[in-house]
Amino acid sequence: MAGKLDEISRAIGALETSVRDLKRRLEESRELQARQHADNSAALRELAEKLDQHAVAVATIRPTVASLELSRSKLATWASIGLAAFMILGWIVEAGVKWCLSWALSHFH
Repeated sequence: MAGKLDEISRAIGALETSVRDLKRRLEESRELQARQHADNSAALRELAEKLDQHAVAVATIRPTVASLELSRSKLATWASIGLAAFMILGWIVEAGVKWCLSWALSHFH
């Protein structure tokens, strides 16, 4: 019976050691997770600040972008009108040249 009590005592001692080791590892894991959480929180705060700065910059340039879009639209409209006017002028010049040539050739016959 003494041998069995010794074995039980050793088993209990080994279990106690294992439980202490598990508790120590658990505590280390908790500390590591707490540090990682703190680091992640700090990184997220920095990212949020940068995002806020970018949002302010975008809000600042939004009127400029809108005016450029309007200017581009006006430029495209004027370019279309100019091209149409140039084509009409070309037709008029072509008709004038044809009329002058036909008039000149009719005088030689």
